[in-house]
Amino acid sequence: MLNFTEYDMNKKSYNNESDLPRQYTGKALDYYQAVDCETVGEAKDVFSRVRAKLFEVNQWHKMSEGPSAEFCIVDSAGEKQDRTVQKGDHIRINIPGPGLPSSEGYDWVQVEEIREEHVDPDYQKILLTLRPSPDPTNPLSDTAHFFKAVATSNFLVERKGLQVFLHYAGRNELINTDNKSNLDNLRNFFIGLTAKMGASFPQWKAVIDGLAKR
Repeated sequence: MLNFTEYDMNKKSYNNESDLPRQYTGKALDYYQAVDCETVGEAKDVFSRVRAKLFEVNQWHKMSEGPSAEFCIVDSAGEKQDRTVQKGDHIRINIPGPGLPSSEGYDWVQVEEIREEHVDPDYQKILLTLRPSPDPTNPLSDTAHFFKAVATSNFLVERKGLQVFLHYAGRNELINTDNKSNLDNLRNFFIGLTAKMGASFPQWKAVIDGLAKR
């Protein structure tokens, strides 16, 4: 029998903060979830299921309850890639609300890091890190996202014995008003401000809860 526990945002004793990018500017956002299992085999199965769902980025919006951004792995021509995510991939994001004018209404991130560890029978870990990036289908070099490229979105999944822990960590969230387009900057200011005021929390909570849910 699985037991799901939503952890307090300040309860960090069960995971290794050193795995995450250092928080040094702007806003940080954290959300935690945990699954308690009765056997090691069950815990390994849960971890494997979470891993599979985490890498199916194109399906994130389907496993999230309520309104959600749509995430899509694409190539440099803007064509959707029906596969699991890989390091270096670009992900096109269609958020609810006004889109970015210079990138046909989409925000973009790139997969900066995928790291997996299985150092002993009682411990497994996955870290997936996304960073705001330019639109790979557009010759503009501006960051196509409402946060600056210093920001990261991190998904840390750990299995320790009978427990599987999930952690979303937004780091160094600064509103991006440095683009060449004034329309981009105006849009980013309002969307970024609402995100920093808490509007992005339900989105990442929904993804983490969807990952943890059977």
